[in-house]
This record gives sequence, C-alpha cells and structure tokens, in this order.
Amino acid sequence: MSVRQTIKRHFKIISLLRTRPMSFEELQDEMSNDPDSIEENLLTSQRTFQRDLQDIESIYGIIIRSDRSHNRYEILEDYEDDHSQRLRENFEILNAIRLSKSLGNHLIFEKRKSLGTEHMAGLLHAIQNHLKVSFSYYKFWDESLSSRTVKPIALKEARNRWYLIAVDEETIKNFALDRIKGLTITPSKFTPVPYNVHKEFKDSFGIINGTDEEPVKVVLSFTPREGRYVESLPLHHSQELVLRNEDEIRFSYFIRPTYDFRMELLSYGDQVKVLEPESLKKTIKAQLQKALNSYK
Repeated sequence: MSVRQTIKRHFKIISLLRTRPMSFEELQDEMSNDPDSIEENLLTSQRTFQRDLQDIESIYGIIIRSDRSHNRYEILEDYEDDHSQRLRENFEILNAIRLSKSLGNHLIFEKRKSLGTEHMAGLLHAIQNHLKVSFSYYKFWDESLSSRTVKPIALKEARNRWYLIAVDEETIKNFALDRIKGLTITPSKFTPVPYNVHKEFKDSFGIINGTDEEPVKVVLSFTPREGRYVESLPLHHSQELVLRNEDEIRFSYFIRPTYDFRMELLSYGDQVKVLEPESLKKTIKAQLQKALNSYK
C-alpha cells in the first residue's frame, strides 16, 4: 500500500471518529459507502487498523482508544499542531480537486494571483543552511523593481499570503513571496540571526511588526450575527469572549493596534464598535468620518 493511501486512510479515520465513536465494523461500513475510499482501496484489516491508531497518535498527537464496554473507538485527546492540521487540510483539498475533475465542475475556486509558493522550497533550504538569497522585488506601493540580497530567517503566512522574513541591510523586513522574482540561493553563508519570529509576532495582527505600538487590551463589540462569525474564525489567538446577549457579542484581545489591524476593523463597518482603548476608538472614529467626508 502506498504512502498516499496510508495518509488518506489516517485522515478518513480521524474525520469519521470526530463525528462520533464507532466500532471497527462501522468505520469500514462508512468507508465502503465513500466512493473515494473504494477507489483508493482504503478498507483494511483489523490488524492494519491497530497499526494505524499507533501511527495517528505518534504523527498527529491524536489519541484513539477502544471503549470495550460499547465496542467502539473514540478520540480521547485531539491535539493537532498547526503543521499537522495544515498538512491534513491541504491533503484533503488536493483530494477534493482530484475528485472534482472526475465528477464534474463542482469545486469553485476564487480567482487570485499566484502566492509565490514556488519559492518556498528554495527559501526553506536557504533558511536551514544559513545561505543568503538574492532576488528582484516589486514594491507594493509604487511597483518599482529593486534588487535585494538578504539573510532569510523564516516564512510566515498572513491574511492568505506568504512572506519571507529576512535581514536586509541590518534591518528585519518582510517580503511577499508573490512579488519576488528571479530567486537565487547564493553560496554565501551568514551567522544565524537571533530573531524569534513566534515571540516577535505573538501580539501582532497580520505581517506588520517592529512599530512603536505596544500591545494593549482591546475590547470590541460586534453585532450578534457578525459576532458569531468572529467567534468561529477569531481575529487573533488572544481573543476571549467577554459578553453575549441579544444585542451584542463582545470580545477582548491583547494586541498591537497596528495599521493592518485598524484596516481589518474598518472592513466590518457598522458591525463592530471599539470600546477600549480610547485612543483606538478615536482613531477608528476619525477614519470612518474621513470616509464619510469623501462622499460629500
């Protein structure tokens, strides 16, 4: 059995047991009703299934145990780190694309530019081996082209785009992968840069960092409809529910009120109101007033 089939079988088992506890026979019945499972020959023996459970625990950190009193398997601990979750999600998307091609045009994608992901493998190699990289870069503001040679530190995703975090002329900067052209990995090595990306961006929203803004407590009041959406897709990892009633859903955050965060708040229009801090409230109010004045 191929590695691809094994991975798909793992994901099928995890997905099914996340819906409810099942016996081995019920799991096999569910797979037998799934055209993809039949096509990929994912049905298996009890012995292989037991080996799958061990692999799922060691690879994904998801612990599955048998409840002997009911003869069913259930997920006891469902901790899945960001890397494993993204791997699973991307694998499922790839599988959906493959199925869509054979079943008709039922998978509709949003039109967008290339994300520059063709650079990722080369940049990761350079990061791991501390090699400088050179490229041409199209600036966002004026679309001018400049040549850069930088020390790559990490790759970071923000708002559905990927960025290279690197040292450029002794300054930490961010470069969108989709605006990088002609990437070259040079043989020139550099001393590892003591920059903790997770720590530096922990209190930030998006990709803007290194500004004068300090993280502060921010309290936002959303309309019930928009609040339910934000609850299901948090704005920031620090999001905490403060209040829920018929009139509003209120969340608190510990975050830097940077430009990209303010732009995100403005995108909600009259569906959100800043309650704290007063400085952010005044800034958003002034921006909304400026937008209204442009219509006069």
